[in-house]
Formats: sequence, C-alpha cells, structure tokens
Amino acid sequence: MDGLLADPAFQTYAVCTSILAIKMLLTGNYTAVMRVRNRGFVNPEDAKTFGGGSSEQEHPAVAHALRIQRNDLENIPLFWAVGLVFVLNGASPSAAWWYCWTFTIARLGHWLAYLNHLQPWRAIFYGIGYACVLGMAIQIIF
Repeated sequence: MDGLLADPAFQTYAVCTSILAIKMLLTGNYTAVMRVRNRGFVNPEDAKTFGGGSSEQEHPAVAHALRIQRNDLENIPLFWAVGLVFVLNGASPSAAWWYCWTFTIARLGHWLAYLNHLQPWRAIFYGIGYACVLGMAIQIIF
C-alpha cells in the first residue's frame, strides 16, 4: 500500500477523486437548499418538518438540481472505476495527470455551466470529460 501511495499517478488520481467527491457532496447540498428555498417537497414528512406543502411534482428548481446530481452519478463513478484501473495498470504520471485533471476540471466546468444554464458550455465540458474516460478505457484495453 505504501508503494501505491508513493506513486505520482495514484496521488494525482486520489486528489482528483477527492475533489470530485466533495463536488458531489456540495451538489447534494445544493439540491437540499433548492428544496427548502422553493418549498419543493415530495415527501409529506419533509413538508411538515420544513414548511410548505408536498406535491408529486418536483419544483422546477429542485428538478434542475436533481438532474445535476443524476448527471454526476452517471459520470463520476465511471471515472473513479476506469481511472483506478488505469492507474493500477501502470499509467505514467503524466498521462494520469492529464486525464485526471482534465476530467476534474471539465466536471467542475460542467457543474458551473449546468447551474447557470449555459449551453453550449455544458455540452462542451461534458464532451471533454467523456473523452477522458474513453481515452483511459482505450489505453487499458490496448
């Protein structure tokens, strides 16, 4: 384990993974804030506790926040899995640095673009992150 922790490729992966985990936690907090701010509760017990009514339909701001969370859940765990195999498979420190940091920055950019309804930036950042995971996967295969 000490050898792995001393590996520069793994260190890069670990830092980027931690940043993305914090980003996902903050996104969950953002959804909670949107629920409280807009009184957008689907669970009656939440509406009773935090005020407001409950509805089977999500408030548009809450639905938007949930789409951001869902997008993270569709993309970041895949990076964690493919990135870990990439690094454990002997990735060079420079390849790990470029793939991991590019993916991390792209996901942060995607998040900001999604929060602010910015297209085509959201799609561009998504595509950059997608290319990083695809590139690592192809390198693992070959």
